[in-house]
Amino acid sequence: MDQDKYNKIKQHLIESTQWPSLYMFKFIVPNNEDKLNAVKNLFPEETEFSYKTSRDIRFIGVTVKIMMPSAEEVIEVYSRAQGIKGIMSL
Repeated sequence: MDQDKYNKIKQHLIESTQWPSLYMFKFIVPNNEDKLNAVKNLFPEETEFSYKTSRDIRFIGVTVKIMMPSAEEVIEVYSRAQGIKGIMSL
């Protein structure tokens, strides 16, 4: 995601949400333990995750609901997630 898109998302989050706030991240990850662990490592150890495997078992949908202190912190997670090959952020 380029910087313009990050800035637009950040601005929308600032305008639409009162921070801190419960935020829901959704990712689609190739069904690979290393990639799944990379997503888990984006969040604190005590974070709860929910998973849903695709019908053909090639991908795993990962949902994370977590209290986020600011829009900037949300963007930081998305920015770090972009470094995981094959991940899709929703």
